[in-house]
Amino acid sequence: MKGKDNKHTKSFNISHLKEGEKIQSHLEGWIGEMMGKGNKAQHNGQFILTCERACFYRKGLLGEVLETIPIDRITSIETVSVLGYRVLRLHTSNDALEFKTFEDKQLYQETYEKLEGLRNISKLPIKTPINKENTDSILVKIKQLSDLKDKGILTEDEFTTKKTELLSLL
Repeated sequence: MKGKDNKHTKSFNISHLKEGEKIQSHLEGWIGEMMGKGNKAQHNGQFILTCERACFYRKGLLGEVLETIPIDRITSIETVSVLGYRVLRLHTSNDALEFKTFEDKQLYQETYEKLEGLRNISKLPIKTPINKENTDSILVKIKQLSDLKDKGILTEDEFTTKKTELLSLL
């Protein structure tokens, strides 16, 4: 995991990380608008990407802010990068999360690539009837998983788990 740990990631680890869930990447930044009010108020915190969900988390003196979107519910992702200012917009069929940051371009790009890799994994079908085409398709998916592991997007354990699921379909 890259990115500088701070009070937000440490608190998220303790309070909100689910059993078996691992943080893949995180970025420091904010949601909302400067001088915004109500649900548009600016909150400084962390974008936290786990193997299951994309979250914004902020731990403050008077409370916390947690917005979360399951990876398999994300329908599209928009990115904007202008002069060091970066925006990551995640959309679902009925929700959106817009995260803004000045984090390093490489760290931002790695986080985006991990998010896309996790989205691709979540779209892999688990149960399919067995035939020659499905067997070839399963082998192609295992190759794709291997490529994601080689790029560091998947851990060895995540790769092995998904590969075992796919091989059980043969």
